[in-house]
Amino acid sequence: MNWCDLVVLGIILGFAVFGMYKGFIMSVFKLLSFVISLVLSFLLYPYVSKFLMGTALHDKIKEKILDSMVLQQSGVFSGAKNAVADKVVENLNVPGFLKDVLKSKFPDPTKLIDLQQINNVISEEMTKIVIYVISMIVLYIVVRVLLIFAKFVLGEVSKLPVFKQVDKLGGFAFGGVEGFLTIYIIFTILMVFSSVSSFKGLFGALENSTIAKYIFEHNFIFNLISGK
Repeated sequence: MNWCDLVVLGIILGFAVFGMYKGFIMSVFKLLSFVISLVLSFLLYPYVSKFLMGTALHDKIKEKILDSMVLQQSGVFSGAKNAVADKVVENLNVPGFLKDVLKSKFPDPTKLIDLQQINNVISEEMTKIVIYVISMIVLYIVVRVLLIFAKFVLGEVSKLPVFKQVDKLGGFAFGGVEGFLTIYIIFTILMVFSSVSSFKGLFGALENSTIAKYIFEHNFIFNLISGK
């Protein structure tokens, strides 16, 4: 057993103790409230975003995006009336995957068309994305706030003598499981750095450990991702 094993055990024990402090009922509720909020925000955001698209918020966001695009285009498309959508999109300071989405909105992104039309299509699509994100965030917050009442009720129930001891033990066990899952997630992320020389010492320590090595080599998350 080396320091890797101690870190793994420390994380699991830490989660277990925190779970015991929170109690089983509140620990499960915390997880469920996150899942419920996420699912509801995903299901309802199309309706909220549709409403927001018809408000002044849409126009303000689009105006800001257009201004930013014009600023980025200065010196590149200065004075040009026509341009190729592909080049306009590539000039934008946005992630690569988003550039692919924007290019897909043009029948032929390599065709020379009106620059103003290109800017309008791009700004409209980016405005939609911004509003989608805003809708999901707002819905998530609203649902979490609405669940506060349920949290209060469950908190009072968990204090009843008949539930108290069982709740603490259940919370300890649930926290331990959360700790295990956290270790699996950390080890999955570490897989990305397996060929990086600066991580050689860490992987050497893992190889010489006992508990950490077993979890690392039997990582169900990595197996699912890699299709094993």
